[in-house]
Amino acid sequence: MKIAGFEFAEGSRFQAGANTDANLVGRHIEMLREKFKGELTPQDILDDARHDNSPLHSFFEWNDGAAAEQYRLQQARGLIRAVVAVYTREDEGKPAVRTKAYVHINEPSAPHYREASHAMSQAKTRKLVLQRAWRELQAWRQRYKDLKEFSELFDVIDECERHLPKSSH
Repeated sequence: MKIAGFEFAEGSRFQAGANTDANLVGRHIEMLREKFKGELTPQDILDDARHDNSPLHSFFEWNDGAAAEQYRLQQARGLIRAVVAVYTREDEGKPAVRTKAYVHINEPSAPHYREASHAMSQAKTRKLVLQRAWRELQAWRQRYKDLKEFSELFDVIDECERHLPKSSH
């Protein structure tokens, strides 16, 4: 098959409207992939983007202080996502339950993290968490839609969707 064009993935920070040309970026990355005989690494992208005339240059923060701060924020997000809470059960003999301790609440005015069980106990934040989970599931499905090995799983997802309240997805 031949690539007909390029787009930015839905939900990516590079979506349309950010003065970016996904086709230009995709063609350039494809050129780099071919240059490196089919094997492309993030280092290849970064090395190319260092040049002011690269179409990839504007996608990177070149101020070292600002880039360091962005990297540290990304590390902080990763740390928050990595923490798992272990809940003991009231019923004797039942094993402890491990679950993600914090969930991201993407409120437009103030995105933040909340303790998972608290977020799920509040109608507004529960809806936001479920909507995000549904979008992530749909994105995963879109990414792997051509793998017939998952067709039965896709049927289960379709069945689940029929049982979800319309506002949850």
